[in-house]
Amino acid sequence: MFTSNFAVQPATFGSFDEWGCEWAIDLQHAYRLADAFGEPCVVWCVPHNGAAYKWCRAGVDQVEQIADLLFGVDA
Repeated sequence: MFTSNFAVQPATFGSFDEWGCEWAIDLQHAYRLADAFGEPCVVWCVPHNGAAYKWCRAGVDQVEQIADLLFGVDA
């Protein structure tokens, strides 16, 4: 039995907006939604009881982001 859901919204929102987010059926779905936004996103974990909290950042080709960290931006 699941005790929380995941939601995705652009990182620029700053705080969780239950009406402005896209709801995901699971974490993999949340990653796919984040990729579809085409901009950095935050995946939120939304417990059935309690406040939502940031789970992770996603979207915008993760491999490219890791390469930028390792080799510098636009290396």
